[in-house]
Amino acid sequence: MKQISNKDGLQNKQAPSMYSIKIEEQLEDMVKWLYIGTNIPVWPEFYPYILHDLNVFHTKSLLLKEDDNIAGHVLVYHEDTKILYFGFFGVLNHEHKKIDFLISRLIDYGKQNNFSKIIGPINIPIVIYGWGFLEKNGNANLYIGKPINPPIYQDLFFQKGFIVKTKEVSLEGPVLKFSEKMLSNYDEKNYDLIHPKNWKEVLDFKQTFFKLNANLSPGSVITPGINNLYENYVKFLKDYGHLFMITFLRHKPKNEIVGSFFCVPNPFRRNDKGIYDSYVVFSILIDKEHQGKGMGGILTLTAANEAWKNKIRYNASPFESKASRSIALGKKFGLKLKRTHLILEYLI
Repeated sequence: MKQISNKDGLQNKQAPSMYSIKIEEQLEDMVKWLYIGTNIPVWPEFYPYILHDLNVFHTKSLLLKEDDNIAGHVLVYHEDTKILYFGFFGVLNHEHKKIDFLISRLIDYGKQNNFSKIIGPINIPIVIYGWGFLEKNGNANLYIGKPINPPIYQDLFFQKGFIVKTKEVSLEGPVLKFSEKMLSNYDEKNYDLIHPKNWKEVLDFKQTFFKLNANLSPGSVITPGINNLYENYVKFLKDYGHLFMITFLRHKPKNEIVGSFFCVPNPFRRNDKGIYDSYVVFSILIDKEHQGKGMGGILTLTAANEAWKNKIRYNASPFESKASRSIALGKKFGLKLKRTHLILEYLI
């Protein structure tokens, strides 16, 4: 950990003299401060997934010090030299002056290091810690990938010149049980579902998954460097979830994979038998040529039936607010809008 000097561009002459910034660069030491910036537990059993993602990016922690005590934290990282990402932004007791001070230091860090924009909060690994500031009156129960914060955070970011880059809505509700007849009502002549037989086979689909990600709209692409994160996400699914949580769609005539369905288990909720009983439908990817044929619905129905077989009864799924087709599909299956998260952007 190093003390910030004037050359780092992070001093604030207007701020109270008891405030200062230190930069932590040791990954193992960063982890112990992440709790300041999230309500989602930073359990030791999650450390391997966290450290993997911290190591992938050029990650540092900006620590707000009040006298000799740590009072705030923000994680900064980047994939290239253009965009600075931040996550785990938080101040103990949510004190306004300290939040304001830390936002200013974040902006100064971006300017001093010649980034063109700042985007966040994106809390890595996102399969556990999610993204965005929670809008006022959103559902505040503990859930995987659904951070909670008082609205003073985004209010102060807006005052500093940040704007909304992306709105992510969360559709939530019981997992409905569907009839086998509904599952068979699709174009079996041209399509079939590929269910990996083991976790090694899931890893073999890595490049296919990246190719399908190219179909996402720019607003739906949130996490940078996904090509370096796939194995880490699969390991999390293996440790807490089930093989049915990843399914692929094959176009028979060309023998090509043209779709995928990716779920994430929620380790923060169990039923009375101690079984994880909820999940997130994390992504539904369909090649553009094959969209609009009901295959996203078939993938969703199949996963829902498998979820029932595995005692999973609740779902909370994120969608980019402009993804009208996906949102309509979620509502068709009984989900309701429960919370919205804001991902912010600052142009330097």
